[in-house]
Amino acid sequence: SPQSSPHVLAPPAMASALSASAASFMTATFSRRKAKQQPCSVKRAMTCRASVSDPEAGSSKNEVSIRRRPPNGASLHNVGTDQFAFKMEAITKDGDRVDNESNKPVNILEEIVWYKDVELQRRKEKFPLALVRTAMANAPPARNFVGAIKDQLKATGQPGLIAEVKKASPSKGVIQPNFDPVKIAKAYEAGGAACLSVLTDEKFFQGGFENLELIRSSGVTCPLLCKEFIVDAYQIYLARKYGADAILLIAAVLPNQDLKYFQKIAKSLGMASLIEVHTFGEMERVLRLEDIDLLGINNRDLGTFEVSLNVTVDLLAGPLGDQVRERGITVVGESGIFTIDDVNVLQNAGVGCLLVGESLVKQDAPDVGIKKLYGRPTE
Repeated sequence: SPQSSPHVLAPPAMASALSASAASFMTATFSRRKAKQQPCSVKRAMTCRASVSDPEAGSSKNEVSIRRRPPNGASLHNVGTDQFAFKMEAITKDGDRVDNESNKPVNILEEIVWYKDVELQRRKEKFPLALVRTAMANAPPARNFVGAIKDQLKATGQPGLIAEVKKASPSKGVIQPNFDPVKIAKAYEAGGAACLSVLTDEKFFQGGFENLELIRSSGVTCPLLCKEFIVDAYQIYLARKYGADAILLIAAVLPNQDLKYFQKIAKSLGMASLIEVHTFGEMERVLRLEDIDLLGINNRDLGTFEVSLNVTVDLLAGPLGDQVRERGITVVGESGIFTIDDVNVLQNAGVGCLLVGESLVKQDAPDVGIKKLYGRPTE
């Protein structure tokens, strides 16, 4: 009753959309609970679970800063372009109407993750996991993503480059209006990129899994990173089906249980994993994992969107940096890399690879842009 607990209210015009979303959410929740009751054999373990941890469990909440889904149920609506912009209302025990702020995403990453729940439900209906795994048989073998980075570092004496194929971003909008993924990928390869990162998120980055396949089938030989916001094992199999050689795993979203589990799946498919951290706490937690292919440090603050290379410099200058060096982990610097000075700052800090997107993809000649970024002759 209103006196004992808050209730979410919505305008009448939204009733059908909200009811459909709520029903879908309840169905998914029931399915997960039912799946937990069914024992999995050791051989089938990797096909039984979307993830190891329960996103609502206390242990996950303590580890991650991004909530996996809205705490009070799906708030999906069909008004405007922002799926979660509509302020749901709640009634307090005193009968006051208030904005249900707890059911709103705290930042863009959380909004993206919340929408993935909706997107994956639809995608799985159209392309079930069983069919994805069957289709994987026709995918070309995975290439050595980490090896390509280390080879370039050894050959050039500069950090290896993962150049990003990206049309748009939530913060900047459309970055490259004349977007041609194959043309951009070939220019990156000609400019000397070791690997490529391909955005696959459709809603927020205007990307797609098909871009992986287009680039791979065009003859580009650089290994490919699937730049997807992974919250479900299904996405890893989908990445491999479309030709990816590596995946991105974000520590702000995934607790260590899921990081370990998703890495295991990726490795079984021949793929590497790039684990991305933003803070000291995330990096400290991730370093508890025994096996780390690549450790990415993102210089962007998720709350303010401010970018500072000092994030990487400071993290690697302290005790966590000592651990990284002792274990021989290759660090990938991410965000805020525009000039040779930026490259040198990160290399001096101990970075062995750079992931660069905006500063390259917006150029008409990305191959020349790479050479300028690394201070190499353009002719």
